[in-house]
Amino acid sequence: MLDILHIENIAVVKNIDIEFDSEFSILTGETGAGKSVIIDAISMIIGGKISKEIIRHGEERAVVSAFFSNVCDKVYDLCDEFGIEYDKGDAFTLYRSYNLDGKNIIKINSRPATLAQLKQIGSLLISIHGQNENQTFIDKSNHIEILDEFCSLQPTIQEYFNFYRQLNQKKSEISSLLEENKKTETMVDLYKFQIKEIQSAKLTDPKEEEKLTILRNKLKSAEKIIKSSNNVYKLLYKNESGISASVLIEKAIDSLNKICDIDPQINDMLIKLKDFKSEIIDIAETTYDLGQIDGIDEPEKQLDAIEDRLNLISRLQKKYGSTVEEIIAYKEECEQKLKNLENGELKLEALKKEYKSIFAEACKIADQIHQKRENGAYELANLVKDSLLFLDMPKVEFEISVKAVKRDSNPVLSQLGYDDVEFMIATNAGEKLLQMSKIASGGELARIMLAIKSTLSNKNNAQTIIFDEIDTGVSGSTSQKIGIKLAKISKNVQTICVTHSAQIASLSNNHFLIKKNEVDGRAQTEVKLLNESERINEIARIIGGIDLTEKQYDAARDLIAQSKALLS
Repeated sequence: MLDILHIENIAVVKNIDIEFDSEFSILTGETGAGKSVIIDAISMIIGGKISKEIIRHGEERAVVSAFFSNVCDKVYDLCDEFGIEYDKGDAFTLYRSYNLDGKNIIKINSRPATLAQLKQIGSLLISIHGQNENQTFIDKSNHIEILDEFCSLQPTIQEYFNFYRQLNQKKSEISSLLEENKKTETMVDLYKFQIKEIQSAKLTDPKEEEKLTILRNKLKSAEKIIKSSNNVYKLLYKNESGISASVLIEKAIDSLNKICDIDPQINDMLIKLKDFKSEIIDIAETTYDLGQIDGIDEPEKQLDAIEDRLNLISRLQKKYGSTVEEIIAYKEECEQKLKNLENGELKLEALKKEYKSIFAEACKIADQIHQKRENGAYELANLVKDSLLFLDMPKVEFEISVKAVKRDSNPVLSQLGYDDVEFMIATNAGEKLLQMSKIASGGELARIMLAIKSTLSNKNNAQTIIFDEIDTGVSGSTSQKIGIKLAKISKNVQTICVTHSAQIASLSNNHFLIKKNEVDGRAQTEVKLLNESERINEIARIIGGIDLTEKQYDAARDLIAQSKALLS
């Protein structure tokens, strides 16, 4: 529970400390005394929005500290998650200061913390309910969460949400792959065309273009090559006359053999001549082979075939690579890409199968949630209706609609399952049930909110509930019954209420007076825990106004006594 609230330099508050206990506490005071400042400070310490306008004029920063005892294990679990140290035997502390330059300083148990961490932990410690929160109950989107809180469905919802998140991930993957496959249909056709075009060329030899170019050049000079090569062959090796360079060298060798024993140098010349003869014969035979061109009988036909082949290779080079080797490599690359694209269909089928499996698991848990909501809706509606009857709404009808949202017999899953939940109410006899948004009376909304909150008090996450002027729009016996409800809530959870109602104030265990004084020429708020006589004076003031009479004091005493009797 909240033990101590410390506030510095917020609006009309200079420096105050408020000590609470576990019982029902009331804060009263005249309009403008600073009640809203107390609520703003509490909102600040649990991570609420603030601006520099809240800082007291002339000061550099606003500060709020809160000290708690007996905090729940969920708070300690979050501390473990955030790496915040704690000692369960010590007070649990929150600290927040806000400077004129907009800088936040946040500490949890004297350790630096973030605003997000403060909000999460603060939501488990304090819950504030004011007039503006009536809109929460009007807004249909909040109804499902209220019902789930009553049904204690949070763990099951988390289990379901894990599957729902996986489902969305798979849906995203499928969508991306479908989009990719749409784009790749064109690519598949393109790759198939390119592969077919290259395959039809039957390119197997990376040196084919080079060889064809040489052959073409030969064919273009075929007659000249044949004539010259034959002439070289005859001159160097064999001819009809029997006189050639090789024959003449052979005769020279024979002549030198006759005198080789006369001079040793002649042997060297013989060796050289024999080498010359071998080289001349080799040149002659190579030149002869050069002149042996296939298809020489039809050179024009063969040239046309070579030109066609080279033109084909040239066209492919413009598309797929500068060489035959690069064209072959491009075809192999296309074949691999095509294989990958065709595997996309298999991957899509696998993803769809995974999606179907996860969907089935999610639906299984969503079915359990739906059943619990249906059962809980009936129970919660009856409890709220009983509370509303007690709060002077005798003809009220209250129901909670839980409808399964389906499309083509399949549940339409959302973050919280597949249910559409809405609170329906009729406040007067003979009226049909309508949505909460149709309720116009502020007093009725306040009572509906209180009825729901009192029903949920045993299940409330926060350990301290603060009601800010929820009695607006009601008076008399209804106010008293609201006070009784609040007093009953305080048996389960620490309850603090800001009120203008004498009936509600009379039912409290601790009555704090918020009063604005002038100190050193400036307005300054103070908060005082009233004793019995001071409490009678304050309730008399609420009843009577400015000039109080003894009758009003008596009325205050009677009201307090009556309240004690009602609660005994």
